[in-house]
Amino acid sequence: MSKHEKPRRDPRGHSLRIYDDIYDSPAFAALSPHDVLAYLALLRELRGSNNGDLSLPLSRASKCGITHHVTLARSLRALCAVGLVAVTRKGGCTSGGQRQPTLYRVTDRECYAIPAKLLDATKETNEWKRIASLEQAAGLIAAAEIAAKKEYSEKISLGHAVTATTSRRDLVSPKTTSPRDTWNAGPRHGVTMAEKGSNPMPMRVAAEFPMRVKNQSIRHRVYHLYILPSLGRFMPARDTRTDTAG
Repeated sequence: MSKHEKPRRDPRGHSLRIYDDIYDSPAFAALSPHDVLAYLALLRELRGSNNGDLSLPLSRASKCGITHHVTLARSLRALCAVGLVAVTRKGGCTSGGQRQPTLYRVTDRECYAIPAKLLDATKETNEWKRIASLEQAAGLIAAAEIAAKKEYSEKISLGHAVTATTSRRDLVSPKTTSPRDTWNAGPRHGVTMAEKGSNPMPMRVAAEFPMRVKNQSIRHRVYHLYILPSLGRFMPARDTRTDTAG
């Protein structure tokens, strides 16, 4: 083949390649069957220059037999723990609400720069070669699971502790008011609005609640007017006082 001749393409199309040193390594031997399937699914997306831009959503992983998101997450963590795969960009939501997947690279291949994804060029790192035994690889996978569980527990417990404001039987009874609150539950005068002792209805009224006295007498003045025909004018008569019941 001359130097000006283009390399021949495989007539059967794209193929997956796992080298012997990876297949015989303790890192690969420590993988579970689902971990191997996830590794093959990432290699399925690998082309000439997209290493570092590899992603594995559940919709794509289900084609190779991984149908649960927890199983997929564990397999990806195991691949990163033994050094066969590394994260190039951690996924999440952008400020506009768009969700981005986590991107990976296989560590035994060169990673070219991808400016559109803000990915820098990286030489092959081969972290999987640092694992000398099957026990060491299994310990790294177990440690990755412990770290993931700890991170998850910290996420669900974010925030400050809040004092309980009500009990189970109280309808409304705030306990965490500040001096500036418009509703400050201070001491009140408790009364019972039921004549019978069974099932009383408690209420809170102000201590200065005025008491009303029934049948209170009200005294007022009544003026009688008389007409004097001889004078042709009105003149007030004597002042009389009468009592009327309220």
